[in-house]
Amino acid sequence: MAEVQEAVQIGLLRNRAFLAVWAAQILSQTAANAVTSALIILVAELTHSNTSSSFLILLAIIPAVLFGIGAGVLVDRTDRRFVLVVTNALRGIAVLPLLVAGTSLTTAYLVNFLVASVTIFFVPAESATIPGIVRKRDLLVANSLFTFTFNGSFLLGFIILAPIAVSLYGFEFLWSVIAAMFGISSVLCATLPPSPPPQKAAHLISAELAERAFTETRQGISEAFHYLRATPLVTWAMVYIALTYTLIAVAGALAPGFVREVLRLGERNVVVLVAPAGIGVVLGLGLLNVVGSRISRANAIGTGLLVVGLALLALAAARPFAEVFTSRLGGVLGEALPFFLGMVSVTALFFGIAYAFITVPAMTLLQEQLRDDIRGRVFGVLNVLVSIFSFLPLVFVGPLADVWGVAPVFVLAAAVVFGVWFGGRRVRLKSSLQ
Repeated sequence: MAEVQEAVQIGLLRNRAFLAVWAAQILSQTAANAVTSALIILVAELTHSNTSSSFLILLAIIPAVLFGIGAGVLVDRTDRRFVLVVTNALRGIAVLPLLVAGTSLTTAYLVNFLVASVTIFFVPAESATIPGIVRKRDLLVANSLFTFTFNGSFLLGFIILAPIAVSLYGFEFLWSVIAAMFGISSVLCATLPPSPPPQKAAHLISAELAERAFTETRQGISEAFHYLRATPLVTWAMVYIALTYTLIAVAGALAPGFVREVLRLGERNVVVLVAPAGIGVVLGLGLLNVVGSRISRANAIGTGLLVVGLALLALAAARPFAEVFTSRLGGVLGEALPFFLGMVSVTALFFGIAYAFITVPAMTLLQEQLRDDIRGRVFGVLNVLVSIFSFLPLVFVGPLADVWGVAPVFVLAAAVVFGVWFGGRRVRLKSSLQ
């Protein structure tokens, strides 16, 4: 088995199209994560408000809520190579206002919205491209590599590149680097083979009649939802992925406030929370490779959900516990700071491991189960599902955290995670028995 897997990996590394899109993914995802990290730091420093951070992330969600499913339909009707080239180029251009107009709050919000608007077309195109450039038997390994570098790019962009670049060289230097990374990704995607849409859908890209295009889009959306109703395992896999991305969005909005409220440190020290989480993701991926053959995907997902819920409760308990110390030490943790840093770091580490145990099996289920002719539409639905799951929490979590602190928000998030665990338990059990 190991020899077969090694042969598959060697075959993938000789696939020039796969290497091009893989390299483009690493660069573009690292750049996108660096943008998010830097903008969160910038907004937190400018406002010292959880509400402002929530609004920043909310602006990244609104475009997907409005246009996400339509973007998936368009991907199924357009050359995917063209979509990848254009979206990377446009995201590079979208960062330029930060260099021209400076690092103001308005500019940060505008750039975040522009990058998110373009990304809703990039994500389904990238996900739908992989099965078209690798053999079916190589798909699992290809997805594993993409998932590993996807999460590794989070570690590299969100935790390493953005904080270090901002601290040492300033925001302007980082924006220039990010724009260049998007540009290189666009060039790499241009080397991919053409991926024309099916002949029966060619009339859509010619834009003959707006009414006919609208009808086709509506039919495509209807087909995607009909497919999801008939495949509960795929539907729940999408729910798990949407939940994890929602938790990342909420954590990203509240992390600067958590560091400020609980640890009494500046916003740029948010790395003490996100770094262990990123390391945990990488460790989780490695652990999955070791125990993946001994545990079903359904059980891995269920275990991950339970650990995430417990980690959120532990983070919630940190704040009232810390207040006991700070009330006695004049508003600082003093000698207790190393203990709280260790507690938070270990909790975030387990959160990252559990995130990998949920996301990787769920995404693999999607890639294996989806037909090629509907893949773009389903990933478009996934984008919207992620956005809807994130939209309402982000409307409330910032104001709630500003009024009552971050602890109640983490408790509420834990309750949602346990609810999803229980709601999908029957489908997971059925899947593990097959």
